[in-house]
Amino acid sequence: MFSIPALTGIRAIAAGAVFFGHVLHEHLNEVSPIFEYGWIGVNMFFALSGYLFYLLYVDVLQDKTFSWKQYVSKRFIRIYPLTILVILLSVLALPMSYGLMDILSHLTLLHGFYPPYRFSINPPLWTLTVELSFYLIAPLLIVSMSSLYQAWTNRMSRPEERMSKLKILLLTITLWVIGVAFCNGLTGIYQNLTYYFFGRWDGTAGTLTIFGRLDDFLAGMAIAAYAKMYPKGKLSGDLLVLLGISIITIALLFTDAQGGANLVGKHKLSDFVFPSLAFGSGIIIMGLHRGGLIAKFMSTNTMVLLGDISFGLYVLHYLSVPGHPKSALSLQAYLESIGVHYSFSAIIGYCVYSILAFISLKFYEKPMSRYLSKRMLRT
Repeated sequence: MFSIPALTGIRAIAAGAVFFGHVLHEHLNEVSPIFEYGWIGVNMFFALSGYLFYLLYVDVLQDKTFSWKQYVSKRFIRIYPLTILVILLSVLALPMSYGLMDILSHLTLLHGFYPPYRFSINPPLWTLTVELSFYLIAPLLIVSMSSLYQAWTNRMSRPEERMSKLKILLLTITLWVIGVAFCNGLTGIYQNLTYYFFGRWDGTAGTLTIFGRLDDFLAGMAIAAYAKMYPKGKLSGDLLVLLGISIITIALLFTDAQGGANLVGKHKLSDFVFPSLAFGSGIIIMGLHRGGLIAKFMSTNTMVLLGDISFGLYVLHYLSVPGHPKSALSLQAYLESIGVHYSFSAIIGYCVYSILAFISLKFYEKPMSRYLSKRMLRT
């Protein structure tokens, strides 16, 4: 996948938000409210995937040079080596804790569709089931969305005019709204079908499966489609980043005012509160892509390195070790038990798992990627 340094840097922010949200969970009343909502890093990851996939594959899909073999192989090489290693190490660390079906469902990344296995071996891996589902339908979504934009612009004599830009912007927002509504309906259908055929009600399908999270990817894709047509505009990259941050802040303030993430769902506007987190993230991503002072900071060597190890940090911090199924939480508890302040404990934990993620990237992920690329991507 092509590299945009600032968008690699934002991965560091997303992974860091998830990490600190997890390890500081027991201190939410003592720390900044932002740590309560560290899970917004997942919304950012999903929106970023939608944004990058659209830009990466729209041209090859349109000119019909897209290769399913190359596409699937690259996705496998990207996520499976570390995922399989983490699963196997966790199972070896706690051999009596997991059944055969639990292990197999994780190795195939289908566990996210079955609630009892969703958080069993390594809780953050539920997002990989969602990502894998997106990978399989992304080409169809990209073709459909690009066709809509092309059909819309063909009706405009001069797409560069201000009114035409406004129309494309309205189309982008409309597609996102339709996507949110579609996901709500799709989630309901999935819940009813699984209850009818399997006798179980998946109450969290709206937040933990592709059926409820597809709109996060669609937000990134729709904004990428707009960004591809209008890579520059009156709003600078920095202003777009601040606009996206404002949208996310308003959504989280509203959530907090309703009593938190578990209670905001009772409000009639809740259907757009959570999706707006991905939409705001998409605007931030477009702003970073356009450039500016914030993008320069995100493109620094330190941020890019932290972005490169973000996947490792994300899955390794819940790696199981003997006697401890969520090792980062155990490290946090131990440091606090010997008198280290919880904030310093969290920072120490972040450094420890960042180092582990760097070692994994340098000595396992990259060598495996080179090996598998030679085997699977030979023409």
